[in-house]
Amino acid sequence: MNASNARPTAPGMKSSTHPTGRCNGLASTLLALLVLLSLHRYIGINHDAALYLGEALMERSPGIFQHDLFFSHGSQGSYTLLPWLLSQIFQWVSPANVFLVGTLTGLLAFTAATWFFLRTILPAHQRYWAFLGVLCLPTAYGVVHIFGYAEPFLTSRPLAEAFCLTGLGLLTRRHLLPAALCALIAGVLHPLQAVAACLVAWPWLVLQDRRWLHALWLCLPLALLGWFGPPPLNGLFRVFDPAWLKIVQDVTGQLFLMSWKSADYCVLAFDVLILIQAWRTLPKPFSQWCLAALIGLAMGLGGTLVFADGLHLVLPTALQLWRVHWMAHLLAMASVAALMCRDFHAKEPGRALCLGLALLLAQGASWIWLPFALLYSFWTRALGIEPSPIKHLLGTLCLLGSLVLFALYAANEWLPFRMAHYRLDLYAFDRRILIFPLVSLGLPFMATWLWRRSGASLRWCLMLGVLTPLLLLGACRWDARPPIAHLVEGGQVGPSVFGPTLPEHAQVFWMNDQFPTVWLGLGRAEYFSVRQLAGVVFNRGTAIEANQRLDRVTLAIREDLYCQQLPQARRERCQLDDEAMRNACQPGPTRRPDYMVLRYHQPQRSLGRWDFIDPATGQAAVTYWLYSCEQVMRDLNANARTDAK
Repeated sequence: MNASNARPTAPGMKSSTHPTGRCNGLASTLLALLVLLSLHRYIGINHDAALYLGEALMERSPGIFQHDLFFSHGSQGSYTLLPWLLSQIFQWVSPANVFLVGTLTGLLAFTAATWFFLRTILPAHQRYWAFLGVLCLPTAYGVVHIFGYAEPFLTSRPLAEAFCLTGLGLLTRRHLLPAALCALIAGVLHPLQAVAACLVAWPWLVLQDRRWLHALWLCLPLALLGWFGPPPLNGLFRVFDPAWLKIVQDVTGQLFLMSWKSADYCVLAFDVLILIQAWRTLPKPFSQWCLAALIGLAMGLGGTLVFADGLHLVLPTALQLWRVHWMAHLLAMASVAALMCRDFHAKEPGRALCLGLALLLAQGASWIWLPFALLYSFWTRALGIEPSPIKHLLGTLCLLGSLVLFALYAANEWLPFRMAHYRLDLYAFDRRILIFPLVSLGLPFMATWLWRRSGASLRWCLMLGVLTPLLLLGACRWDARPPIAHLVEGGQVGPSVFGPTLPEHAQVFWMNDQFPTVWLGLGRAEYFSVRQLAGVVFNRGTAIEANQRLDRVTLAIREDLYCQQLPQARRERCQLDDEAMRNACQPGPTRRPDYMVLRYHQPQRSLGRWDFIDPATGQAAVTYWLYSCEQVMRDLNANARTDAK
């Protein structure tokens, strides 16, 4: 399939207005949408989307949320326009629908912007493959278990990424003012992603015209603003104090390169090697963008290492210059697909399979990928240009190695699927198989191979009889929220779900809540959760108070983790001991939670219970109990007096 509208894509085709050309373009679009919906499924108001929900709710109900830990000392919501936009839309549309539609909008915008960028910088026979590489291959960058481009939930990141890529495409076309406007919009939406893209755009401009080096003079006014300017610019030379730094390092270690794990460096090193290979072997202007990404990556990682890990400066740490890796990783995944496309066209399938195996090993955090990547780089020098038995043998071994890795991966995924009673609504086993790179890129390749060997009439049959039904199935499966997320986001959990209506000033500690149930369901301030710690690098007060609140609930959290590791029968009888409850609820110099929501029927009197009914079985899947800290302390003190007698 060829998504280009400017060149013929099949023998005998005269122009893109030919019916066959329209068929090719439509099929390419359907395939891209199928890949997008199948691999980037919606997970609900989860992950960082919950933070944007909280910011929007704060805009609408400051009286309720201003004492929430996430907002009480200020939050990063003041650096993005999206929460205000969401709060306005909430007047007419429910948050659940806003986030669902917003997520799809962000994904489609990212996809369109990626194609707009890549079609400008790659030849026609490689650009669509590079485009599929961005959509199909792993999106994780930086600390790989946290960050990824084209996220399947609503934040300002996919929207900002779309404007960044559009701006880079305009920059390639020498439209400087529209490109600058796109950068400005991206900065208003998510300044960190925009700064990262600028770290790649500026080296590219310098490569075109060295006079762009004069942009370095801007460092002087920025330094003056950092010395004399208002917040947050005054954090340019401000150093974290020890207490603040410890909390930031403990909670958001991803901001410091020295805290990254081996898997993170594995992906980073693979991307660097692939970008070097693409820079040296792929045509311009794509190769120049790969070089610019390498330079930008060096600047971003070097700046992080010096200013964050070394000097512990507040603003440079908060800017997270290492995020330039999102652009480098995107270009690396595009490069992988473009290089494999080139190798297959050059009748070098063994070389392409060698690169594929190196990718699988790198994504699996195994440094064994390095010799395979080096073999790929020196394939022609070591093995010659002509086909040979050794090439066929190496290609076969790489294919077998990839199949073994897939078998091991599928076996590991089968266990949690079996524990979920083979229910796709609880564990999306089909998506877990599809995201394996061998499958995610291999299936589109097979579809493309079959398409090119089909006649015009058969192509229409394939598009209408195969692609279209699969796309409809992908659309039906795109909403991958678990049943409890549907319940919470659907408004069926309210302030009185436990019986008594919680007062508006209440702060609720919901133990191990995976969803923003307190914010969205109960409509109340949350006492403490991990998601509230996302802003500790921006506000010292948040870091200090978070540490105080964590001290209160640490014992309860530890006992909850212990209970969750017990077999089902013992877990249902598990309870938090009196010391954990007293530590959380007793009055003191720091604020205690007003209410606690636990999965355990404690000896202390509860105010009510909520049974989550699994729609598939009609039975209670989990029961939550509501406790008032005042009542808990009365019961604990009464028991203590009884024991003393």
